[in-house]
Amino acid sequence: MTAAADGAASNGIRIHQRETIRTGRYALAGVEPMHAARIWFVLHGYGQLAPRFLRPFEGIIPPDTCVVAPEGLSRFYLEMPRVDGGHLQRVGATWLTRESRDTEIADTHRWLDGIYKAVVGASMRARGKAPTIGVLGFSQGVATAMRWVASGDVEARCFVVWAGGLAQDVDPLAFRLKMSAADFVLVAGDRDEFATEAARENLRREFATSHNAPREISFHGEHHLDSTVLSDLLTEYPRDT
Repeated sequence: MTAAADGAASNGIRIHQRETIRTGRYALAGVEPMHAARIWFVLHGYGQLAPRFLRPFEGIIPPDTCVVAPEGLSRFYLEMPRVDGGHLQRVGATWLTRESRDTEIADTHRWLDGIYKAVVGASMRARGKAPTIGVLGFSQGVATAMRWVASGDVEARCFVVWAGGLAQDVDPLAFRLKMSAADFVLVAGDRDEFATEAARENLRREFATSHNAPREISFHGEHHLDSTVLSDLLTEYPRDT
């Protein structure tokens, strides 16, 4: 193919991008942020919604703790279309896809930073000091949480990797510096098809290169949050300095 004469633009398909304003949502459980000494930011897995993701937290959150579940900006129907319209019943969300991946990551970080500033700011204004922060990522939410921890505004004292893989596109030095004083916890069910022993060993190797050995927790179950484990984590972490 030859270039268009006189530098004229090609008449083929061209992709353009423009920023836009849209509304996301997040769910809260536990005490209101202004009363919270500890705040957890918990990132859901693929195809989940924030309110549903918080159901395993109900009834186990300590009285000084607020749990914040941001929701991925892209929602979709979970079933394929059917003629009776039944596919319109169940909706899920995702953090990103490989399409326009870099811009989706940037949009997500702005969204998460905005929530962080609003929630933590409310606590600081009411209490006069910063709350202690924990971050938990589940499944697909692990990679998103890791990217956010490395390059976002969040300052976490505990990072929980629950049945997910670490993001390979994160600057290891930036992540190490942000998390140098944090606790790391790896959690997975013993029947979780996505958290195989090989996957866990890879996580151990990743953390061993730059961090102390993480605490590992296993429970009897599959690919889901376990309320008993959550209760223990929320009681013990994040630890104040």
